[in-house]
Amino acid sequence: MKILGVDPGLLNLGCVLLEVKEKKLNLIKAETIKAPPKQSLSQRLFFLYQAFKKLLKSERPEFLVVEEPIPKINPHSTAKVFQAQAIVLIIAEEESIPIRYYNPSFWKKYLCGDGKATKAEVKNFLKAFIGKEFDAKIKDEHTTDALAMALVLALDLNLL
Repeated sequence: MKILGVDPGLLNLGCVLLEVKEKKLNLIKAETIKAPPKQSLSQRLFFLYQAFKKLLKSERPEFLVVEEPIPKINPHSTAKVFQAQAIVLIIAEEESIPIRYYNPSFWKKYLCGDGKATKAEVKNFLKAFIGKEFDAKIKDEHTTDALAMALVLALDLNLL
């Protein structure tokens, strides 16, 4: 099964594609789609729409897992994350790809035993679990979070 983990963001949309076959994990692709920061909101959303749609059409995941945004102190920035998440959800629906949502506290607890695990703790867990492929393919916190969610889904579905 091919699982695409997505960490939504208006400027940085982290995406990691895992394939699980016969209880073996293969990290196929990790990328952060970076929207041009100087463009208008509508232009950035359209850029994300086009780039994410292209990714789904080329990779054909069988399942999508998306992080649920956490309302932060700044409602303006939280609204932008929700807009990026909406783009992902619309395209997944267009492509008839099933979706699961994970709250950060859920997937952090699932992997690290603590829903408030730090980014460093999550990264250390994933490095130990994935091995040398982690350093070769995971380049930023956006793909780290996307990988964590894809891995949790694979474990949750008893694929590993």
